[in-house]
Amino acid sequence: MSIIQTIRDKAAVFVFTIIGLSLIGFLVQDAFVGRTGNFFNSPETTVGKVNGVSIDRAEYDERVRNREAQYQAAGYRIEEVTRQQIYEEIWNALVSKELIESETNKLGLSFTSKEFANLLFSDNAPQEFKQQFTDPNTGVYNIEAARNAFRTIQKSKDAQQIRQVNEQLIDPIIFSQLQNKLLELYSGSVYLPKWLVEKQHAENESLATLNFVGLSFITVPDSSVKISDAAVNEYIQNHKEQFKQERSRSIAYVTFDASPNKKDSTELWDKIAGLKQQFAEAKDPGIFVTRNGTKSPFFDGYINRSRIQVPQKDSILGLSQGEVFGPYFDGNSVALARVIDSKVLPDSVKARHILIALNDPQTGEPLLADSTAKNRIDSIQRVIAGGSASFETMVIQYSDDLGSKQQFGDLGYFANGQMVKEFNDFCFEGKRGDKGVVKTQFGYHYIEIQDQKNFEQAYKIAYLSKTIEASRETDEAASGAATLFASTSRTAKAFEDNIKKDSLDQRVAENIRVMDYQVPGLGVSRSFIKWVYENKPGTVSEPISVGDQYVVALVTGEKAEGTLSASDLTTRIMVEPILREKEKAKQLVQKFGTYASLEEAAQKTGQEIQQIDSLHFSDSFKPLLGNEPKVIGASFNTANESKPSAPLTGNGGVYVVQTRISAGSGGQNNTEDQRKATMMQMKQMQGYGMMDALRRSAEIKDNRLKAGY
Repeated sequence: MSIIQTIRDKAAVFVFTIIGLSLIGFLVQDAFVGRTGNFFNSPETTVGKVNGVSIDRAEYDERVRNREAQYQAAGYRIEEVTRQQIYEEIWNALVSKELIESETNKLGLSFTSKEFANLLFSDNAPQEFKQQFTDPNTGVYNIEAARNAFRTIQKSKDAQQIRQVNEQLIDPIIFSQLQNKLLELYSGSVYLPKWLVEKQHAENESLATLNFVGLSFITVPDSSVKISDAAVNEYIQNHKEQFKQERSRSIAYVTFDASPNKKDSTELWDKIAGLKQQFAEAKDPGIFVTRNGTKSPFFDGYINRSRIQVPQKDSILGLSQGEVFGPYFDGNSVALARVIDSKVLPDSVKARHILIALNDPQTGEPLLADSTAKNRIDSIQRVIAGGSASFETMVIQYSDDLGSKQQFGDLGYFANGQMVKEFNDFCFEGKRGDKGVVKTQFGYHYIEIQDQKNFEQAYKIAYLSKTIEASRETDEAASGAATLFASTSRTAKAFEDNIKKDSLDQRVAENIRVMDYQVPGLGVSRSFIKWVYENKPGTVSEPISVGDQYVVALVTGEKAEGTLSASDLTTRIMVEPILREKEKAKQLVQKFGTYASLEEAAQKTGQEIQQIDSLHFSDSFKPLLGNEPKVIGASFNTANESKPSAPLTGNGGVYVVQTRISAGSGGQNNTEDQRKATMMQMKQMQGYGMMDALRRSAEIKDNRLKAGY
């Protein structure tokens, strides 16, 4: 990621400038043959195993930190939900990585250094890599520029940067290419003969006139069919893949509300209202809101009208300069808004720049003295202004922003407020064609404004906003009630008795898995889930704070990893309807008995013969019939033309059919194109199914709970 991208995101992340560090060293040796990703010593601590191969905690933690840094660089807050999602994302990625590498090693597949170089320095290079070295004027990937960039920075001996190159560039490309090879190997087994396509086309073109007699399942009362536990368990054993269960626990719990009440809201409203006059009279509203602890940090810049998204927007933007609006509710906050200034500004700007950096964006170590950097950027400005060198030449020779360097300093279009203040102010408050030197926290920039678009009114607004929080009195009342309940409910029986005695609302949560981070309806709290697994069934918790409530929970049970049984209510709800319909089908088949004609079948069951004309083999739903693929398929069985079929068990009942088949109109059919399109779909499905099959056949042990996650 470039320095200018860092400016865009207003956060420091691992930068793209290290993308090529020591890469040549990797390219000149066959470092990739049989590579399994273990470039560094593996620590003993693990977070799990895949087919007996450990997943290193150090690698897991490093990847989590990198992903968090990416989120932060994009402006996202790392809250508990986000963090837990990152944990799952990294875990799944590492499991997939091990499964793919294990499979490719078994098959003798590898991705060599020669293949790596041929890929990277070719038109087939990964898009995210190519764009860094694409000429903005021609749109062509400059392979030689990519080679030169690597040669320029290949001499670094920084181990951390080398590791970043491995993790952010080399490893993902190698893994992706190995995965592609494996997918190609599996999908290469797909073949669809021409005759089968022709047969399918002929079947789809055929028409049938269907006559049938049907008995619906609803004609047999549910109460007349009893399903035993033995029958349910037998069905489960015959369909084990459908009834696998993860280890899980169940709890019963009660909550004690500690959320802000009306009194708390009113007190904050009055407090904010009391600051309104001082806010209006403050000479520096930015300092005022900061000193008063605003929830919304002061942004000392202008935001275009179309980009302002706040409650009471029209009322706020209708104020005169210096006026204050509020108090008003903004979600769970109370706020005041003061319009400081407004002016017409573009919504987006296109610019290019040359950066002379003062500090290393990775380490923060000084690169140049301030005076040296200033003299250098001033010299660059004079040379360009004098016409003795082009902007493009100066970028290539001197700019420290390698990310935009390959685009000759071109930053493309960016929105108002996206850059750091000094850079943003120059670009948006200047005019097209302006050139000048600006200093930011990253160094000295020589900037040229190339274009400005979509001019509209923009506003500088200061917001004084505070979250409505529960008062100490409210919190202590909820905490005290929870503590009293927990202290007298130390056993399961006492827990249940006290709920009845106090008329509390008991809730139940089942199937809580080891790595879950929230209970539906309760809220996000990984620490609460960890408590559930750190204590035995029958244990009652002390009050645990989850969101704006206190929870007292009882661990009621645990399900081991394995196959579900008939005793599981959810399983029984799934299986009973299937078995009940099978039993109903047997009874309905008996009603049909034996028959020589469709008329006789109708007479025996007291039903009328139904008819459907112009039925296609590809039809899925028809009036009078519904969704009955078995019946539609039987309609094109020539054996059912001369005599009625045997009873067919469908989705909604049992049917006897007799049919008359005729050839369709034919129509144009490009068999080869259809065959290729179908094979493409089959290959895609083969790829999707491969990872699922590898996971289902693997022995995966997730030990992250033991590791403290």
